[in-house]
Parts: sequence; structure tokens; C-alpha cells
Amino acid sequence: MIDIKKIGFTFMVLTMAGACIEPNTDDLWSITIESIMQTDGYARDVTIDENTAYVAAGQFGIQIWDLTSQNKTDGFRGYVEGGTFLEFEDLAIIRRDSVNHLIFASESNKDVKIFHYAVGDTDISYRNTIMSAKTKDFISFPGNADQFIMFAADNDDGMKWHTYNLDTTDIFGIDFITWTPSGGNEIYTPGKSLGIDSDGVSYIVMAVDQLGVELYAIDSLGADPILVGRVDTEGNAEEVTLGALGVFASCDDAGAYFIPFQDFQSESNRLDPAPIGESMRNFAEDLTVDHIAVNNGIAALSLGAKGVALYDVTNPSQPIEKGIFPVGYTYKTQFWGNKLVVCSREGLQIITIDQ
Repeated sequence: MIDIKKIGFTFMVLTMAGACIEPNTDDLWSITIESIMQTDGYARDVTIDENTAYVAAGQFGIQIWDLTSQNKTDGFRGYVEGGTFLEFEDLAIIRRDSVNHLIFASESNKDVKIFHYAVGDTDISYRNTIMSAKTKDFISFPGNADQFIMFAADNDDGMKWHTYNLDTTDIFGIDFITWTPSGGNEIYTPGKSLGIDSDGVSYIVMAVDQLGVELYAIDSLGADPILVGRVDTEGNAEEVTLGALGVFASCDDAGAYFIPFQDFQSESNRLDPAPIGESMRNFAEDLTVDHIAVNNGIAALSLGAKGVALYDVTNPSQPIEKGIFPVGYTYKTQFWGNKLVVCSREGLQIITIDQ
């Protein structure tokens, strides 16, 4: 497999002709694939903590990679529960809590499993299972010592959230370590909750399938979320990414949306008037968009078999297409500094964007 290659914009335009309205080729970006780390199994999701990537690798479970050296440092096909070794069936979502040394992992449409793993450990320790069997997405934030708060998009019940505290119980000389909920609740939504994101400070946003996108406000981490409003989108809203000025939504065959915060507010409760020219914008309409990552005015759209599309979102209400790049079947992306880490069937790819 080629480790380093240059994908020029001319080749990109020719190969993707007819997929969408072609932009001015003089303004397109190009990319350099710096490396391809060949993961065991498909790299379906990744969370990055400093220079360490935690990868959900489908049937091969959890893989941990040092992005600087590009070496796999650990891999776990399964875990021990009650003295029995259990293999992962198809790991799809992974998150990291570096404060409490935890890895949260979930298979598609299942509950969330908690594992203890500190960098340098040679083993991963299963703690317990939280949330429900219809969890589609989740995000967590460390709270006080030995505490975290998790928000989940539940396909049956809407939004769920709880504060979890470390519970160490000694029974007949055996330590049982679990994370137990205290407080929290759930908010029903008529839509099917599919994706969730939050800044842990002011907002929580949730994709609710055919009903579009819901925005919730919080006074502080752990406070009860208050619904600000719901915005309908064409197509099914599947994933959401919270930005500084609003929400980016992945809507499958209907492309992508940017929705300013003001658009969630009715005329009667609108806090600030929407700036001129800043309103909901549908873009990448002719593409199937599964996920959006945003960093420093760049939006990376995951397109499945078509790879990655890049947009200049310096002004998010006026996204500018900067190229479509066939880097292999792409599930998700995440920025690592100024580089883009791509989760693909070919492995974990590190990409530099040449603007």
C-alpha cells in the first residue's frame, strides 16, 4: 500500500464529474496523504487524546495508535466479564475520558460499555454497562474527581443524561468497581434520536431523523437541558456537529446543513436577531453525507464510498466547496491539530490539507 501520495485537484474533478455541480477548479484545495495505518478490521470511529488515537475497529474491537510514531500500541478483541472472555461483535462508537482513564465503547444500536485503561497499561479492565440497548450516539464530560456526565441519543426514548460516580465496594475481600448513576433524566422526542453533540457549557444538539435537528440549552454541565427549538431538514438528520455559530447536520442523501442558533428560536423567544445573510444553508445537496468534522473554518464531510469532501466554512452560512477526494470508503473524520484523521476501510489515514 502506498504510504504517501498526492491527490491533485485535476484528477479529483475528472473522477467525480457529474457527482455535483463543479466549483471553480482554480479555487480548489488538494490533499496529501501522509500515512495509512492499516488497522485490523474497518476503522469505523476514532477519538483523539493528545497524540493517541482510540479506534473502534468493528469486529477487531478497540485499537490504540500513537499518531506521532504511527504505531499500534494496544489492541483488544474482547474483555473479561465474570471470568468469561467476551469478544466484540462490531464496535462502532468509541470515546475517551482521560481524566478518569476510561474508554467508552458501543456496538451499533446497543448500550455503552465502560473500560478502565491508562496509557501504558497492558490490559483493559471492564467495569460495567450504562445507558440503554437503543443508544445510537453519546458524548461525555469529566466532572469532579471520580465522576463524569454522559448525554446519549436513545433511539427509543430521546435524550438521556446521567451523572456517574465511581463506586468501589468490598464484598468478602473482593473489590467490585462500577460506575453508578446519580441524577439525570430523559427527554422524550417524537423523532428517532440518532446523533448528539455538546460543548458541555451552553448547548446540546441532537439529530432526530425525519424531524430534523433539536437544540437544547444548559446553564452548566449537569443542569437539566431546556429545549430551544427544532428545525426541520430535508432528508433524515443522522449526525450533528456543534460549531461556534450554529449546528452542522449530516442528512444522508440530502447532503449537509448549517443551522445558525437563531434559527432554532421562534420570533417570540429569539434572543438576538439573525445577522444579515446568516440563515440555514443546505450544501453538498447531491452528496450522501454521513458525518461532518469542523476545525478552523474547514468542514470535512464523510461520504462513504466517495471518500471526503472539503468545504471552506469560514462563513458557515456560505459554504464553499473545495474538492471531493476518493480516499476510500470513509466512515468518519476527526481533526488532529491541522491534520485530518480519516476512519476508512483502508485503515486510519492522516491527511494534510493544502489550501
